[in-house]
Amino acid sequence: MSTPNLTTTKRIIAFATFAFILISLTGCDTDDDYYYSPLIGDWVLVADDYGPVEMNQSIFTFYGDGSGVFTDYDEWGYEYNYDIFWEPDGELLYVSFSNAETWTYRWAIAGSYLYLTDLDTGSRLTYQIF
Repeated sequence: MSTPNLTTTKRIIAFATFAFILISLTGCDTDDDYYYSPLIGDWVLVADDYGPVEMNQSIFTFYGDGSGVFTDYDEWGYEYNYDIFWEPDGELLYVSFSNAETWTYRWAIAGSYLYLTDLDTGSRLTYQIF
């Protein structure tokens, strides 16, 4: 029985190390940001700057792939659904619509509540997961 020489052993170790590094680096996919986000789910508006909201409550639905739906109501109670794309970036949340409009919020979650502060208007919205 022959024993491998030192050069062959070094090559095997170098190859194994290279393979480990390659697998580790490719395992960091940007989709992970969405898949594990605490934002995923259906969030219904329960309060705004004027107090509790009990009728015609808007809803954000965030899916694990960065897409979603924003449901809103007009003054007569008619429902409208808008496809959205969302992207968290630290404490900021970007919500983009198909018409190229983007809303930017500062976000925080406490318990079952999502707090969104609109960076354009300064208004604070409180959503609850359901």
